[in-house]
Amino acid sequence: MNINPLVLSALSGITSGGKAVSVTPIVYTGAETTYITFYTLLDKDDTYADDEPVQGSVTATIDIFSKGNYKPLLADVKARLKAAGFTIQGSGPEIYEKDTGFYHVPVDVYLEDCNG
Repeated sequence: MNINPLVLSALSGITSGGKAVSVTPIVYTGAETTYITFYTLLDKDDTYADDEPVQGSVTATIDIFSKGNYKPLLADVKARLKAAGFTIQGSGPEIYEKDTGFYHVPVDVYLEDCNG
């Protein structure tokens, strides 16, 4: 299941400190001081009928990177993803990357796919 359109839609127009935040799958190559990347961690079939998958699930990680206060953005990301049907499995660890100067916090999400 390709969750990219779902994540992009859920986080469309998201801001931090009044500025738009870029959201991109896997790698961000810009120069903004706050951005979000995401990737699929696991995409699997969970339920079978007549040897065919009828339900699957996706686990993904949403990574917030910021050189400033990311706490309001973290709360907004979680609320938007939850409203889009994702289950928030947890967030953290919150770390500071000395080599880049960014705070980094991952948010793990889960989504069931009823179409298999």
